[in-house]
Amino acid sequence: MATYKTDWSSDDYINFGDWNRIEQNMLDLATYLQSIQYAVPTPTVVTNRTVSSVDYLSSINRIETNLEAIHFAFNMTPPEYLDTKVWTAGQGFTYADVNRLESNTQIIKTYGDLVAKSFRWSGAFTCGQEGGLY
Repeated sequence: MATYKTDWSSDDYINFGDWNRIEQNMLDLATYLQSIQYAVPTPTVVTNRTVSSVDYLSSINRIETNLEAIHFAFNMTPPEYLDTKVWTAGQGFTYADVNRLESNTQIIKTYGDLVAKSFRWSGAFTCGQEGGLY
């Protein structure tokens, strides 16, 4: 089950465990949407960071690109969803950005749940004069 932290503040610090969780949540979201028949690409994720890991601008852009690919394949933009960003050198990454990443992932999961609950399931049965019930 995914866990989301959507109440980041200026007093918080993002660490390797948070990045691992964020990326695992995106992978889980993609897998979930695939299970309900969305053609979502499987994102490339890094979930084995340690305290000595170093992330680069390309890592943040990969995470943003993964989220946008999931969003695009979901083919629905919930009203609360905030646009992804393309990061360049010199931009500041703040708690608002990590809130956006986590919230967007959670929002798509919530809407995916609503879609799945709206499915009308049908079954099949065999009938006739001979044979037992199967």
